[in-house]
Amino acid sequence: MHRNTTSQHGGLFVSAPGKIILFGEHAVVYGRTAIAGSIDLRTYVSLYTSADGRIYLSLPDLGVEKTWMLKDLLKAADRLAAEYPIEEDQPPSLEILVPIARKLSGSCEDQCGVQHLAILAFWYLLLGVAHRKSGLSRLARGLPAPPLPEGLHRTNLSVIGATSAQPEKSEAEIALSLPVPPLTPLPSPGAQSTAPPVFPTSTPTPTSTPTPLLPGNLRADSPAVQQDLLAVKATVRFKLPSCVGLGSSGAYCVCIATSLLQTAGLIPPPSIVADEQGNLTWEEDHLDIIRKWATAAESLIHGRASGLDAAVCTFGGVASFKPGHRIEHLKNLPDLRVILVNSKVERNTARMVQTVKERLKKFPEVVDAMFGSIDAISLDAAKILHRPLLEENGGGDTGSTVQENGLGPFGGNMVEQDHHSLQPTRTASVRSSSLSSYVGGGKRNSSASVISATSEKGENVDTFSKLNDLCRINNQLLIALGVGHPKVDLICTTLARYGIHPKMTGAGGGGSVFAFLKPNTPQTLLDMIDGELRSHGFEVWQPPLGGPGVVEHQTRPELFQTPVSSTQCSTPASKHK
Repeated sequence: MHRNTTSQHGGLFVSAPGKIILFGEHAVVYGRTAIAGSIDLRTYVSLYTSADGRIYLSLPDLGVEKTWMLKDLLKAADRLAAEYPIEEDQPPSLEILVPIARKLSGSCEDQCGVQHLAILAFWYLLLGVAHRKSGLSRLARGLPAPPLPEGLHRTNLSVIGATSAQPEKSEAEIALSLPVPPLTPLPSPGAQSTAPPVFPTSTPTPTSTPTPLLPGNLRADSPAVQQDLLAVKATVRFKLPSCVGLGSSGAYCVCIATSLLQTAGLIPPPSIVADEQGNLTWEEDHLDIIRKWATAAESLIHGRASGLDAAVCTFGGVASFKPGHRIEHLKNLPDLRVILVNSKVERNTARMVQTVKERLKKFPEVVDAMFGSIDAISLDAAKILHRPLLEENGGGDTGSTVQENGLGPFGGNMVEQDHHSLQPTRTASVRSSSLSSYVGGGKRNSSASVISATSEKGENVDTFSKLNDLCRINNQLLIALGVGHPKVDLICTTLARYGIHPKMTGAGGGGSVFAFLKPNTPQTLLDMIDGELRSHGFEVWQPPLGGPGVVEHQTRPELFQTPVSSTQCSTPASKHK
């Protein structure tokens, strides 16, 4: 069923969380283990269909207001569909689409830095959706698919991250280095094109019967094929700052990919309740489609991305991850609190990644050994954080290791159904105190409860102590990799006076710092820490860790209650309900 676009509900509203890497950043790009979790500092997109045949992109937090014509997008999509096939299990090739996206968006002409990259990522996803719809339409009409060009540099997105040595240039870096091509118009019906295609293609001729099943198991009469691509107005708002290592790029790409894919009918509406507010998320296979498209788009922003940010922003939760292997959700996390500090020093992820790459090239044995140490830290942290529920271990064998519960050597390539393990489990944690709360006719055994509570408190204190030390060691290794900053040093020195050892999260070079807080830390002490950090000009949060991933909101989010700009727009985007 198609949602009435004149409904009072109005608009399509999607949000995705930020993320923090708890352990393993930079090393994860080179095949080592990392642990990351979603944080409830979210990015929001509002999508409406536009009545005037124009495409609008509004990024008020970045000072971007752009407008393009839908007809130019459709012409380019038809040209692409005639020359390049759609790939069922992969998003569109960056190498094919990015030069055309740069030409159509015009972003390279009057924007630079993060604004240019945000526009380019939006246009890659927009053009990819249009190309896919045009290609599906051709197949539904019985036209054969053109051959896939040889020599394309394709990243395998069926698994997250690389499975072997890193190539000299990533797919995104190759795509961004290609020249912007001149756009040739499509030939009129029956006319012969004089412009040769970039790659040889076969001449499409209709077949006798339409294709019954299209790529992605889509039917020819599905909304993805039959519904026209409409002009849209996308407005994006951020609750988390950009360029500080909190996954704003990943969250942005996840939000844009989700809203465009759903509006075009390439994924169905969500049906799974994700939180107490009744917001909805998607089935696992559709979340994986979102992840793949967002990962490709994010690589344009970062130059080389492990895929971890897009995965966490899509699926949510707290997870342990090694490139080329399945992601494992860390269950029954200990009761630990987190403090997050923004140094307000913007850094460029691509530049920090390049810094580490150059240091590795200069001192390969030394830096590789440092990656090995970071990997060991991540594995130790996974063992500490992952506490299997008692009923999962046959009744109380809590001594089993992480390896025995599926987090161990990360054996086997990650297939698509493995991604669901990122999603937070809804099962309530089983505390040891609950096993002895009631005895003999329902009377509470207060002595047993006190002993159990004391034991749990001691366990959490010990957990904090271990994680605190691991943060300190990991942070020193990141500094040795060349991604430190004096402001980060000031935050670390300040917190160290309170017995707290933070670490950088993300690419470094500024950005954000996080730390675990000791259980039962008095509020007066937290206020003192907060005040001292803010006196240095830093921002401080204590956001929930490990919440839901991308969701569709059932009501208009607060950030969109007051319109930011007044561009022409009439009806809300279709949700296909």
